[in-house]
Amino acid sequence: QSVAFSVEQSTLEVTAMLNNETMNKLRHMKLSGFIESLEQQENSADYREIDFNVRFGLLVDCEFCKRQHNRLARLIAGAKFQNSSACIEDIDYAADRCLNRNFILELASCNYIAHAQNVLIVGATGAGKSYLAQALGQAACRRFISTRYIQLPELLDELKLARSKGTATFQQLRNKFAKYELLIIDEWLLFRIDEEGTQNILSLIDRRYNTHATIIVSQYEPAEWLDQIPVAVAAEAITDRLSSRAHKIVIQGKESMRLRIP
Repeated sequence: QSVAFSVEQSTLEVTAMLNNETMNKLRHMKLSGFIESLEQQENSADYREIDFNVRFGLLVDCEFCKRQHNRLARLIAGAKFQNSSACIEDIDYAADRCLNRNFILELASCNYIAHAQNVLIVGATGAGKSYLAQALGQAACRRFISTRYIQLPELLDELKLARSKGTATFQQLRNKFAKYELLIIDEWLLFRIDEEGTQNILSLIDRRYNTHATIIVSQYEPAEWLDQIPVAVAAEAITDRLSSRAHKIVIQGKESMRLRIP
């Protein structure tokens, strides 16, 4: 009997050692979801009668879901939204705003991104343009589409600073913005830009044209952009590249959305 007990104890010790080695290997491979699910299975008697293939499938599912969640979190953080809570589900479709729910839900499917089409969101101050744009950005992130939100003054400052540091630095930053599958530019031409800004923006928009989607958020209609850009030829080129084949949303409503928040 003592011999049997000794063999059983040795078996348990070997099993524990192998489990520790397995856990260390899983940690080394950064399979944290796999580890969490495995620990849950080991600590619950409910899993002991389940088929191995089913249990293994649950482990893989947990790891996959955790990786997808982490990937989404990285995309949202990288998008640098001002309002990280903006989402399609919370858009206000009050009658006076004249928003087409079906059209917005179609945009939320992100088909326009796959076809490198742009979206123009136009409306008065406080109309909720930025919220809608960021909600569409969140929808893109949920589909694991690389997205970046930025206001035009900040974008111009970053490009100007990069250019002052040399051609290589400027090209590196410009290419970074050019490669986002969805670029959201807010406060578009709220103020007249200078010639350097015109050159920088044209250089960026030209590289995104027919390649990646851009959402423009502005108080002005495309025809009014021409007055905000000092170089006539560049103004026409920028306006044409952004507005041709673009989907357009005009937000109506006399009351600011900021006043509607309870």
